[in-house]
Amino acid sequence: MTEASDSQSHELGSGSLVGLAMRGSFWNSLQWFVNKIAAAVAIWVIARELSPGEYGIAVLVLATYGFVVVFPPLTLGDVLIAHPRRFELLAPTVHRLAMVIGGVSGLLVLASIPVVLFIYSTYPPLWLGCLLAVIAVRPILEAACVIHLSKMRLALEYRRIAVIDGCTQFVSSALSILMAVVGGRAASLIAPAVVNVAARAVWYRRAVTAEFKYRFSKRSANFILRSFGFAAGAQYFHNVNVMLEIIVLGYVSGKTQTGIFGFAYLLAAQTNHIIAYQLGIVLQPIFGRLQDDPVRQVLGFIKAQRLLATVFVPIALLQAILAEPLFRLLFPPDWDAAIPVFQVLSLMQASFFSVGPTMSCLKAQRRFRLLMVWQGSQFVVSLVLFGWASAKGGALGIAIASAAIWTISAPFAACLCLSPAGRGRVTQMLLAFVRPWLTAIPLLTGGYFLVRWMGSLGPLGDLGAVLVLGPVLLLLTIVIARLTDSEFRPYFDRAFAKLVLVLRRKRLTS
Repeated sequence: MTEASDSQSHELGSGSLVGLAMRGSFWNSLQWFVNKIAAAVAIWVIARELSPGEYGIAVLVLATYGFVVVFPPLTLGDVLIAHPRRFELLAPTVHRLAMVIGGVSGLLVLASIPVVLFIYSTYPPLWLGCLLAVIAVRPILEAACVIHLSKMRLALEYRRIAVIDGCTQFVSSALSILMAVVGGRAASLIAPAVVNVAARAVWYRRAVTAEFKYRFSKRSANFILRSFGFAAGAQYFHNVNVMLEIIVLGYVSGKTQTGIFGFAYLLAAQTNHIIAYQLGIVLQPIFGRLQDDPVRQVLGFIKAQRLLATVFVPIALLQAILAEPLFRLLFPPDWDAAIPVFQVLSLMQASFFSVGPTMSCLKAQRRFRLLMVWQGSQFVVSLVLFGWASAKGGALGIAIASAAIWTISAPFAACLCLSPAGRGRVTQMLLAFVRPWLTAIPLLTGGYFLVRWMGSLGPLGDLGAVLVLGPVLLLLTIVIARLTDSEFRPYFDRAFAKLVLVLRRKRLTS
């Protein structure tokens, strides 16, 4: 890295780190928010055009992909970013390794088709086999993104990333809608996702020049692969843990229950993907700049998790409260069975929001082995529990089991990040998770009974609950957090001041 970047790293404190992370997350979150409007329309159309069984085929293909691709090529970018001062030296070697790993991964997906068709024999073999063949191209396309995306992340060029990802995701959502309307069925969820990665690979390449001053080096390859083995293992177990419910449920309970769970999970995780996941992407290179100052790194991590918890806990509770009116307004009765599943998975988000930043912090600390042990241990526990839960309760049973596991696992893993600064800060981290519940539960308990009463008034009552009562309750919880949490207060005041400034400008120009 240059001297300028070193001095920038020196100037970053825990407060400025969080501010920089929030600004970076803002640009990514802004494009995700805009695209989630398009994605919401796509979800609504797909829910009306696809049956739960057809949706189950699509999510099983995605889960199988996550299970088969043992070495995700994009993880090489995380390893590269963990060594910022050696970026130029390692980049050509990483690029070559990424393309090889991507090609092998694609071949593994193709080779898995006969096995998958044998295990899931009750699924339509033509659809299942063809969709797996389509998604087999994805790891090669992801490999082509590694260097250019890593270079932008390391330079903190999140506005440019947001523009690229936002445009390609919007086109992907539009393509999903079009395919669903013309009868694309399960392919409406698979093909557009592959097109999205292909478009990003091309755009990243044009947006960033990656000229290699050095050549492929076996020594560099060995150095990278030592870290990549643990990093890839950790990312693989994480990918499988996120999709394991689908894999187990698809085998034990069939495609309809799989579709119900997959649809409920997609809806429940929307906000998490908008903010926490994007913040996780932003945080790793920022944490990496503080490798030489573990105390400030950990303080910044605690503050980021605390701020996220302040926002995410009330959102998770509110999603669960508004589930029934939301489904009655938007989706046909075929999806009513997904309501309790959506409620449980929404409550899970109150802990799951922390996983992205936690993984980013462990990667920045180069603790890839610990990351793999955490996710690998969770995989073993989940595999045993999910089999029993899906047999007893189908989609709802496995949702409850998943929520219980992540509620324990997420705070535990967040505490693992604190060891470089000493164990005395564990109490601070646990309070970050618990404190928002103490302010949100009393208010939202009253909100729950109001929603039930408004539901008895018919569609107008449901509409009022979703469009009026929900936003009012969320605003009240944030105001209470502003009054009771001194660390949250400056970020709230800053965001409110910016909102007022934007409204004044619009008023002057209108």
